[in-house]
Amino acid sequence: MAEDEIERLLREVQQQTGATPPSKAAASAPPAKADGEGGGVGRVAFAGGSAVVLGVGAWVFGVLTPFTTATELGIGAAIGAFLTGLVAGPPRWMSK
Repeated sequence: MAEDEIERLLREVQQQTGATPPSKAAASAPPAKADGEGGGVGRVAFAGGSAVVLGVGAWVFGVLTPFTTATELGIGAAIGAFLTGLVAGPPRWMSK
């Protein structure tokens, strides 16, 4: 499509919906923060917290079930959670 066709279609849509065109000021908004900028939870802190929470949870599960060893299950879950937390990092909602 040519530029003039796109502009014509946008004008038709605006007439039908009664919407106002986007302002040019929105284009000059400051850029969003890049990953790693600003405050928030660090990767190692998130991994450590995940390891503690999931390790304790797995240990409790191991205590409550007769067919598992609680200590090995808790240690395995903690190691797995720590490594996964290091690779994945904290979710975006924790960084805000």
